[in-house]
Amino acid sequence: YIHGLGIDYKEGQYEIYAQIVAFTNIAKSEQPNPDATQAEVGVAKGRTFDEAFFNLYQTMDERVFLGHLRYVIFSENTAKENKVEPIVNSFIRYRELRYTTWAYMTNSPLDEVLLITPIINKSITLSKLSDPLSSYSQSSRIRPIQFRELMIQLNEPSYEAKIPLVDISENWSKEDGPDPVYTFKGISILHRDSGFKGNLLGDDLNGVQWVINQTKRSDVTIKMEESEERYTTSTVDDVQTEIITVVTENKVQFDINVKLVVQTNEILNQQKMAVLKKEIERQVKKEIEQTYEASLEFDADIYRLSEVLYRKNVKAWKEYEKDGKIPLDESTIRNLDVELVKVKGERITSD
Repeated sequence: YIHGLGIDYKEGQYEIYAQIVAFTNIAKSEQPNPDATQAEVGVAKGRTFDEAFFNLYQTMDERVFLGHLRYVIFSENTAKENKVEPIVNSFIRYRELRYTTWAYMTNSPLDEVLLITPIINKSITLSKLSDPLSSYSQSSRIRPIQFRELMIQLNEPSYEAKIPLVDISENWSKEDGPDPVYTFKGISILHRDSGFKGNLLGDDLNGVQWVINQTKRSDVTIKMEESEERYTTSTVDDVQTEIITVVTENKVQFDINVKLVVQTNEILNQQKMAVLKKEIERQVKKEIEQTYEASLEFDADIYRLSEVLYRKNVKAWKEYEKDGKIPLDESTIRNLDVELVKVKGERITSD
């Protein structure tokens, strides 16, 4: 049973890295046997994707089954060679494959990524790649994507795919040294025709979480007073975003309205509570603008504005689109309004 799959493409050949997990540890997901091997990774090459798979079969002891495949990791080079969509199309022809399989991108060595095990020696089936929704419900900075949605984004004319970019982090340690773990360090942008567009990393990707209604929980840090080095972090519990199309005689623009519900543990007076609300709105607006400007550098429609126009006014979309999307510039977002509608847990003093 293949649990995870890594796919690379270089020197004109496909490379497949197959992760086989030990089922003796699956039933004991909380406390697997520390002496047992959690996973092994096999590799095979081929001139075509299917040939690589058949070469993999030659090294397997038993019949390979893909019905339990949880995730696929594409190398960044695979995306740059515009091979992701052909691979996805080949995958869906396997009757065993489920459309709920998770998709990721990486520029780290695939064999190293597939051999990482969760902290505290938990079962590999509980890793961040196998079960991304568990950690996403607590911190929604980067949204995971399944094959079903990836197929839509690679086939619809107004879409671009946003795939989580996986890296290896050594922030954790154990008795005998570093304990490598998975981390999502950014998102990779793909288009069905132009292929790989680029990666959004670091602070440049913070704005994405504020323009999608699927955000479960996140945080925003602000500086409360200009004269002091005093910062406060608030938890964002709810995000509601509305994108309105504005079509004129020669231009398409958009108004973006974002409403936030946050939770704070600060004890503030009335004046400082007003400052908190103002600064959170300013910071979120700044992050949305920064992400949009960073995405324009590689001609990416990070907020899927073309899709909004396509769904709400397809006649206008047909008039203004070029190569499946409308041209974007700094003036495309006409108005950006961020409103903090509710602060939970606020404790106001009379000072």
